[in-house]
Amino acid sequence: MIETWIAERGLGWEDSQSAQAQAGAVAVHIQMALQQAIAQRGRASLALSGGRGPALFLRCLEQLDLAWEKVTVTQVDERWVPPQDAQSNARLIQQCMPRVLQRATWLPMYQGRGLEADAQHCHAMLEPLLPLDVVVLGMGPDGHTASLFPHMPGLSEYLSAQTPAVCIAVPAEGERVARLSMTARAIQSARLKMLVFAGEDKRQTLGAAVQAADPLSWPIAAFLTPPMDIFFTKEQQP
Repeated sequence: MIETWIAERGLGWEDSQSAQAQAGAVAVHIQMALQQAIAQRGRASLALSGGRGPALFLRCLEQLDLAWEKVTVTQVDERWVPPQDAQSNARLIQQCMPRVLQRATWLPMYQGRGLEADAQHCHAMLEPLLPLDVVVLGMGPDGHTASLFPHMPGLSEYLSAQTPAVCIAVPAEGERVARLSMTARAIQSARLKMLVFAGEDKRQTLGAAVQAADPLSWPIAAFLTPPMDIFFTKEQQP
């Protein structure tokens, strides 16, 4: 059972009965971690992933009480498209948390300067934030997380916590648009990593990643280390 493997490695696991219940649990977990960071260090940092999955918990987070003026919000990865584009992760975050972003320090990845230039900008922007307080990851059906895809060029380096880069440019490939992505150096710095996903197919993906123990084929496997809490629900979002 994957839950046994998770527990043996010191990771947290929460199985919610519904997508809405999962969203509430994720939002409260983020809130508590950020409150702890603010109490200990006076400020906190939160890095969010995109995709369809986060919308529910982002809306829940928008409703929670927190000293957002003391929080820096940024992104784990981004498609290299302007925020007006329907594919933009920043657009999703801005739509779901408008009041939060009015109060927090908001550091989106896309700048429109060019893919490589934006990657360099993000590296300089993110490096002073390390170690991040909370990094929220998703997972694709192929086992990718952030924009670190199976067997992509340079993946071994990007999955190393010792890589010099904090943010990289991910060139377009096939139908996949160009992207910006944090590397393992940034993600693994986090005082808390969270993995949020839904659906039995994704559970099987995580199981395959655990069994294979091959991060080049299943990049999510590189990040299944403490401190990490995993939030799962069988119910897919509409």
